[in-house]
Amino acid sequence: MDEEDLGSVSGGRRILRFALPSMLSMLFISSYTIVDGLFVANWLGSDSLAALNLTVPAFNILGAVAFMFSAGGSAFVANLMGRGRREDAASAFSQMVLTVFLISLVVAAVALVFADGIVELLGADETLKPLALEYWNVLVPFIPIIMMQFLVMGFLIVLRKPHVALIASVSNGCLNMLLDWAFMDLLRWGMAGASLASGLGSTTALLIASTVVFSRRSELPLRICRIRSSVILPTCTNGASEMASNLSGAITTFLFNIMMMRYVGPDGVSAITVMMYVEFLSLAAILGYSSGVAPIMSYDHGADDKERMAGLFGFSLRFVMVLSLAVFLLVEVFADQIVGLFVSGNETATEMAVFGSRVYAVAFLFMGLNVYASSLFTSLSNGVLSAAISGVRSLLLLAPLIVILPMTFGVDAIWFAVPVTEVATFVLTMVALRRNASRYGYAHPYARFGKTM
Repeated sequence: MDEEDLGSVSGGRRILRFALPSMLSMLFISSYTIVDGLFVANWLGSDSLAALNLTVPAFNILGAVAFMFSAGGSAFVANLMGRGRREDAASAFSQMVLTVFLISLVVAAVALVFADGIVELLGADETLKPLALEYWNVLVPFIPIIMMQFLVMGFLIVLRKPHVALIASVSNGCLNMLLDWAFMDLLRWGMAGASLASGLGSTTALLIASTVVFSRRSELPLRICRIRSSVILPTCTNGASEMASNLSGAITTFLFNIMMMRYVGPDGVSAITVMMYVEFLSLAAILGYSSGVAPIMSYDHGADDKERMAGLFGFSLRFVMVLSLAVFLLVEVFADQIVGLFVSGNETATEMAVFGSRVYAVAFLFMGLNVYASSLFTSLSNGVLSAAISGVRSLLLLAPLIVILPMTFGVDAIWFAVPVTEVATFVLTMVALRRNASRYGYAHPYARFGKTM
């Protein structure tokens, strides 16, 4: 691809072709996360699966920080490139790399020193704590690698190398699965084996991505720099929605775990874990598509090409809606088979997870557009509105509902928290899209795909 590719991607087929590597990359990331759970559940048991899920909120927080810099930073840099300011773009990228690396070192040190207290805070009881610590203590040293991996994968798209992101993700997933089998089945290393496999997989992905992002021939060469607030603050503000989305995932997973431990015990955590895995995989394609096309929208916004912006927006709406419907139908029809992959030997967890999956699936009809809209406003450098959509989806509605519904109507009501939240957020999303259409021009009447609003 030449230097003008971000400014020439148009038409449904070319948009999909450009976004496909990012979509497949996200699917692989979700897949090997799920495979971790499959191997843990089938080789180590449901308690180990529950212990694994207890650590997820903490690692989601780290992902939240990295994704903030990845999404906000890639939009910031792509906008500078679209305006022809390539030297400024390279300097901004270097500052983001340095900032994330320093943060990751501090976080890893704190996580190791206070491991016992953190695991207890996450909800581990006497049964689950040893298993959670075994996983935690091996994976924590990989935190700098994991956070840097999240950061550079976003910039591969800006550099028009989405296929490299796909190669890195596939390599990560394949190695992770192979090492899961070797460490847990052959060598019997237990939870430590599962976490070591994840860490080595992330290391492989970072090494592959680095051959492009940190290459001497990169369009964003690393420079000796000082961290400047004029770069970092807009990046953080613009990426706040992605941070809010991942942070909310951490908080809601934590609340789900705590409420299930209170009302049901480890079986309840196992059931909610299955549903989390279904959501990971279901949203992967939409998240991948949204992140894949975001640099195109940022570039066109920087170039003030409203016709191309509207064409991309119109196609994206239709694509996300069709995909959301397909996911809903898939989960509704195959709920028993999906749940059976994880907890087939545990009748209590199985019944809860099957019932929950069919209720939860309704959320997918609305979730896709909410996620895409948040990504859209990030690509348009409106981090405040993007964060508002993510915030409503999580902290403002979902978190209180997770606590209130089971207290008021019984534990089964907890499964309705996500569908109710997504429907309410959908209303806000539609209002935001309509009110900002003329401001940004993504509803330009002469777009290739026609009127979209």
